[in-house]
Amino acid sequence: MSAVVGPVVLVVALAMVTGQVLRAWSVRFAAPDRYVLVSAGVEAVVALAAVRAVAPPPVPLSWLWVVAVGAVGFGLAGAVLRWPTLGWAPTGEDGPDRGVARRRAALAAVYAVIGAGALVVLA
Repeated sequence: MSAVVGPVVLVVALAMVTGQVLRAWSVRFAAPDRYVLVSAGVEAVVALAAVRAVAPPPVPLSWLWVVAVGAVGFGLAGAVLRWPTLGWAPTGEDGPDRGVARRRAALAAVYAVIGAGALVVLA
């Protein structure tokens, strides 16, 4: 494994976790719909699994991984609180398009299943 892969995976994981927390709790970067909340959560969890699989932190720094897991939990709590106020598709001028909402709900389910599969492979 090259010396570049570890730091790159760590930076990507940090970006994913930060994005997930911002999508769930921030007003400025808030998720416009449920699909974005699901995808941000899946990406953050899989990124943390990739860190453990590809570039596990040394023992003195392993607490940083625990803090990142706590941040993902905090982000998921925010997603749970936002969930009832969001639809599956962004609302347009004419209201939500039911076909788009159904497709995005199905895509979110597929995304979550693929993320769970990646989690199993990386764990």
